[in-house]
Amino acid sequence: MKMSNARRGRRRAAIPALMAATVALALAGCEQGGGGAGVGTVGGAALGAGTGRAIFGNSTSAMLIGGAVGGLAGNMTVDRQNQERQMQMQEQSRDRSMQRQLDFERQRALQQADVERQIEEERLFNEWRRSQGA
Repeated sequence: MKMSNARRGRRRAAIPALMAATVALALAGCEQGGGGAGVGTVGGAALGAGTGRAIFGNSTSAMLIGGAVGGLAGNMTVDRQNQERQMQMQEQSRDRSMQRQLDFERQRALQQADVERQIEEERLFNEWRRSQGA
C-alpha cells in the first residue's frame, strides 16, 4: 500500500510539531525552576496545541503557538497557585514549630524561676532555724 502525498505531508508535519511541543514544554518547565513541567503547564500546552490544530488545521506554527500560549497559561494559573499553596503551608509549619519552641522556652524559664525561688526559701528557712537555735 502506498501513501498518498497528502497523507505523507501530514505525517511529516506532525513530527516537527511534536518535537516543538516537547521543546516548549521543556522550556516552560525550566522557567518554573522545579526541574520539570508542572501539571498545569503540560495540560495547558496540550490543550493549546490541540486548539491551534483544531482552529488552523495541521498548521505546525499554529500548534506551536497554541502549545506555548497554553503552557504559559497553565503555568501561570495552576502551577503557580500550587507553588504558592506549598509555600504558605511551609511557612505555617515553620510558624507552628517556632511557637512550640517559644512555648517550651517560656515553660522552662518558669520552672527554672520556681526552682530558684524554692532554693532561696529553703536557704532563708535554714538561716532562720540556725538563728533560732543559737
